[in-house]
Formats: sequence, structure tokens, C-alpha cells
Amino acid sequence: MRRIHSSEEGNVQSVHENSGKIAQKGSERRRSRAEKVGRLKYIIELIKHLERKIEQVDLRTRTLMAGLREWMSFEPSYIQKIACEDEVDVEIVMCLMQKDVGGLLPSAIAAELGEYGLKRWDVTRRIQRMNKKLMKELGQKVAEKRGHQWAPTNFALEAWGTGDREKIGRL
Repeated sequence: MRRIHSSEEGNVQSVHENSGKIAQKGSERRRSRAEKVGRLKYIIELIKHLERKIEQVDLRTRTLMAGLREWMSFEPSYIQKIACEDEVDVEIVMCLMQKDVGGLLPSAIAAELGEYGLKRWDVTRRIQRMNKKLMKELGQKVAEKRGHQWAPTNFALEAWGTGDREKIGRL
């Protein structure tokens, strides 16, 4: 390494013989977080941080929804958007809503939706998944078990505008 003294500026400049680059003293730049841990790990950290923030916002939204649920009425399209993943789920819900309050056997629903090639356990699994999603978001279920049959809940009947037929019959 050789040193070059600059008489004009009074500072010392170092020249590395191999690289030929001039580095001034005091101009060292710090490495960014991405350079320290690697770009991929840094991006993964950022994504995890953003996901935590989104989960916090979701939790706040659910808390607000839980407090305001009594004064809200939900449209069937909103419930379908939350609970249903595809058109088969929508057809299962529509099949449940068309029948009376007593409910339907999963095998009867599978037979009615024969073009989708469902088995009775597929229907049960799909209804349970829809209930889980809706319970997480709104604290309500789409359908409930009555014996071996699946029947729409009062919440679902009110959302579809049919009301609870048992309550209507008693009045």
C-alpha cells in the first residue's frame, strides 16, 4: 500500500495497489440490513412483518364486527363470499336453503348434486369447512347437524330472507 499526500486538501488518501480505487477516510458507508442478512432473508422478514400487521388489523376488524353483529344484517352474497370457496359450496348452501328446516342427509345432497361427483363425506367436509370459515369471521354457522342431517341455522335462514319457519309457525 502506498500513500499519496495531497497538499491542497490536507487529508490522506489511500490507494490500494490491486484495485486502483481511491477510498477517502470517513466516507465508509454502512451496509444495509439486506446486505447483512441477504436479500432473500430480508424480504422474508419484511413479508412476515407485514403479515403480522395484517393479522392485527383482521383481529381489530373481527372485534368490531363482534360488537356490531346484533345491529347488522348480512346479505347472502356476503356470506357466500366468506364461506364458499367454489361453485360446489354455493350449490350445497343453496340446496340446504331450498329444503325445510328439518334438514337433509349428506347423501341426499350428494345425490342432488350428482354432476359434481360428490360423496356424502365430501358434503359433510365442505359444510364443516364453511362453518369454520364463517365462525372465524362472523361467529355464526351456515348449517348445523340435526341427528344425521344438515339443516340451515337461524342465522342463515334470516340472511336468505326466509326467516325461521319454526318461529313463524308458532306466531
